[in-house]
Amino acid sequence: MSDIKECIMKGLIAPLLIGATLATSNVFADDSLKAEIEALKAQMAELKKAQEKIDVSALSKQLSEVKAHDAGDNIKWSVDMRTAYDVLDYKIKDAEDKSNSLWTNKLTLGMAAQPMDNLVFHGALGFYKTFGQSNIASTSMFQGFDWYSNQKPQGENTIKLRQAYFLYFGQIGDVPYTASFGRRPSVDGFMTNLRADNAHPESPIGHNINMEFDGASFKFDLENVTGLMGFYAKICLGRGFSNTTGSYSMNMATGGFNPAYINDSYNPDMDLAGLLMQVYNDGQYKVMANIFQGWNMMGVSMSPTQIGTDAVTGNPVYSTTPGMSFTDVGDMTGGALSVQINGIGDEINDFLDDTIAFASFAWSRTDPNKNIVGFNNAGTINYANLGMLGSTKSQTGTSYYVGVNMPAFMDSDRIGLEYNHGSKYWRSYTYGEDTLVGSKLATRGDAYEIYYSFPVVGKNLTGQIRYTYIDYDYTGSDMFFGQTGTPMDVDTTPGAVKSASDLRLSLRYRY
Repeated sequence: MSDIKECIMKGLIAPLLIGATLATSNVFADDSLKAEIEALKAQMAELKKAQEKIDVSALSKQLSEVKAHDAGDNIKWSVDMRTAYDVLDYKIKDAEDKSNSLWTNKLTLGMAAQPMDNLVFHGALGFYKTFGQSNIASTSMFQGFDWYSNQKPQGENTIKLRQAYFLYFGQIGDVPYTASFGRRPSVDGFMTNLRADNAHPESPIGHNINMEFDGASFKFDLENVTGLMGFYAKICLGRGFSNTTGSYSMNMATGGFNPAYINDSYNPDMDLAGLLMQVYNDGQYKVMANIFQGWNMMGVSMSPTQIGTDAVTGNPVYSTTPGMSFTDVGDMTGGALSVQINGIGDEINDFLDDTIAFASFAWSRTDPNKNIVGFNNAGTINYANLGMLGSTKSQTGTSYYVGVNMPAFMDSDRIGLEYNHGSKYWRSYTYGEDTLVGSKLATRGDAYEIYYSFPVVGKNLTGQIRYTYIDYDYTGSDMFFGQTGTPMDVDTTPGAVKSASDLRLSLRYRY
């Protein structure tokens, strides 16, 4: 670049010198001056020739390469910050109704890097907390559970890992593929991204899988092979619980310490394998399906604790509380078929062109084993606690989920309506759903929702008003897989939650 500047300077100065020289040529004309003029003319010709050799397009390409190199050497950050006010209400059988209101802050820091064309890293750090001090940490047994630790407000200022995975892109013949390992992008997936006001869904079908987990995926784009527009198949593998103890873990039997990370026989390795398929996608019509198998599903082992003596019989009185371990209660199979339409009809009117509608059907089926997972209040084995979801027999549950997302009153605001219903033994993996009264898609009963999303300052600051109402038919909708998930009629079970609602007002900054 310094050479170019020098050429430019010479190109400006040389004409000035020539002009000055020619103006005084009548007075000082001699052979020496004429020689200097000829020399200056030769220099100008040389400069012109050098400028013509400069390849401007090559310089532009070099500059682009430098910018691309710098971009590849940096992690790109994104910010997603939400402040929300939730009003919660529960109707409880034979008990006083419960209600509360919460202010929360939720922050997600996104990360992305691409050091080369076929290798990408994505990550996200999460922070979700109630305003001020709270007693959440001391009173909630599973508050920070790994399946939803970024999706439930915490009682302390803690930043947790939400996502961390890499993507490797390759090609096998006519089939492009992607391999990925790490903490998965498995929250707010297909269809459920609309209520979350996210333009693009994450990986799973949100109807039956919406939770944080670690694992791997292998995606194969099969459109060129099958002829079906947008068709791909993705093999998903995950682990929901690792059967291990840490360094210096106590051996309760001997009072000593175990070797580091030795297996703990009381907690099962809980694994999942599934097949996710985009069956068709032409931009307007999108069809997704999944099927999965889960092994060693966990039930909470219950331990009896004597809390007193019965005044009439003199017998001990026990309080059955969750113990310190989980038990493998069996396996589970599930699947879903979901359809989304982006624009109803073919240019009927602007409103329908910009309307999104979807429908989904999902199912689950248990395969219980014979493991003992509990005791009765006298401290002896309670065989009624065998099996999965309160049954020693295989049970099938079903759910359907429909919704519409449509234009509202301004250019960029949206109104959404959703409804879902679950049967008695319906069981989803939706612990990570961002609804404070519990997952609506796990409902054994009916759930209704309406929301209004609107811009405040362009696309960077938005607001949402959302109301969720859940009308339960049976208990245990979103519990573990053993007896705590037993479906009991809410109309006849004392203390059962009959209905729940969550009114949320929120502001959200994204950049």
